Amino acid sequence: MAPIIILIRHGEALHNIAHEWDLPDPSLTEKGIEESRALAAELEPKFPFTQAECRIVVSPLKRTLQTVRYGLQWLQDRGVPAEVRAEWQETTSRPCDVGEDPSIIKNEWPDLDFSSLDPVYPQKTGLYESTEAAFRKRGAFAKRWLFERPEKCIVVVTHAGFLRRLVGGERFLNVEYRTYELVEESENLELKEISRAKASLE
Repeated sequence: MAPIIILIRHGEALHNIAHEWDLPDPSLTEKGIEESRALAAELEPKFPFTQAECRIVVSPLKRTLQTVRYGLQWLQDRGVPAEVRAEWQETTSRPCDVGEDPSIIKNEWPDLDFSSLDPVYPQKTGLYESTEAAFRKRGAFAKRWLFERPEKCIVVVTHAGFLRRLVGGERFLNVEYRTYELVEESENLELKEISRAKASLE
């Protein structure tokens, strides 16, 4: 049986404030950190899966890695592995959406698993080109990988642009999370929404 998928958009980052797309791989703002902590406070008490049933997957960009640190550390503390995967990066080739070299970020994030990170990262080539054809191919690849995993639940922290291509519908807000089931329809995999929510700072 395919796992339940929880898709989360990262917390507010520096480029989100004034649409400064030329900021290289921006960090979370203080508000984004607090949003991520609010996410943890909302998810942890009602999370129904055990450590052995769950996996975290995260985009290699700084704002998503930080969202895991502040929003999902409680899962890591339970022993849930956190894997960094390139297919969940953002879609454009603007500086804000291009990550640092893996040799740098690996040292900054020793509690994350970089062993499956595509060696082409952070280059925006092939599967990661900023074209609609590449987005469709990347989305299909990401869904197939999720579908074939043995876990009962996979929590993914990623970006609004890629999420729009992956599931369509309304744009994800910062730290909004939506729960899906993966359904095989003919030769395609579709993410069918079960629920949605957003962590509140209030």
